[in-house]
Amino acid sequence: MKYLLKFSALVMVLTLFNCVTEPMEFTDGPINAMVEEIENSVSPDYSCEDQAPKARLVNNGTIDIDLEIYDAVGNLIAHEYEIEPGDYTDWMEFAEGETTFLISNPDADKIIVKDMNSCMVFDMVVGSNNQLESDQAVQF
Repeated sequence: MKYLLKFSALVMVLTLFNCVTEPMEFTDGPINAMVEEIENSVSPDYSCEDQAPKARLVNNGTIDIDLEIYDAVGNLIAHEYEIEPGDYTDWMEFAEGETTFLISNPDADKIIVKDMNSCMVFDMVVGSNNQLESDQAVQF
């Protein structure tokens, strides 16, 4: 009986010691590769040396969106159809010059014309109201 208090304290300390959690570190493997892929798909390469312009569309709306990209002559140079709510396109590269972006859904079309130069990114965001919220091209 005189050792019961000491034994109980020892059991409690051992139990707490065994329940300590350590932070998980990503190592090389499928989980780390998936994290790197997501990070690379979300942000373009910001160090730029004469790279082609890029564009993507993020759909935070409630309906599917289509994106078509045309050059100055009217040739379709890139497209992504049926971008679902909560999804986004990959970065699409294209040649420098006047570029037309056609963003459409079953209810409306939006045409944006930009003079795209090297090292420019155009990140278009469709908001929860299915309207284009962001349409500014950025030079890096």
